[in-house]
Amino acid sequence: MFRLLKLFILIIVFLVYVGEAYSGPSVRHGLRQYRQHDMHHSMGHAGKGSCPQPRFTVLAPDGFLKLKNPLVPSSENLIAGEAFFHTDAQPTACKVCHGSVGNGMGMMAPGLNPPPRNFTCATTMDEISDGQMFWIIKNGSSGTGMLAYKSLKDQHIWQVILYLR
Repeated sequence: MFRLLKLFILIIVFLVYVGEAYSGPSVRHGLRQYRQHDMHHSMGHAGKGSCPQPRFTVLAPDGFLKLKNPLVPSSENLIAGEAFFHTDAQPTACKVCHGSVGNGMGMMAPGLNPPPRNFTCATTMDEISDGQMFWIIKNGSSGTGMLAYKSLKDQHIWQVILYLR
């Protein structure tokens, strides 16, 4: 009986250690550990980026600057925009720099000057036209870390813009 009890306790202890090993990041180290883990997975961390974000970004040509998003904000378009923002855009997903909530606090943000655009800042976003956003996503922005996404189809760029708005 004693031998069976020892075996039972040993199995419980083993299962606890195995479970902890496969349960993800430890919460014992508090918020710092959480943020490091979250940043490691390029999701950014909770908080607010700079707002407002004054910039001296080159304006898109007139033909683009005045463009309005031609897509309707349907659930299909919003879901597609979200997918491109978080995973599907190439050469890298938007969230790597802009953060998972679009606050400009993604994994790469600390190394970029100026910091990535904070899409959660209404003051800043109200001043940026759909056409300007389209132009920057398609062609990049010199003097910043914003890459050109020339391989994205126009429809996908417009879906991302819908998602961000």
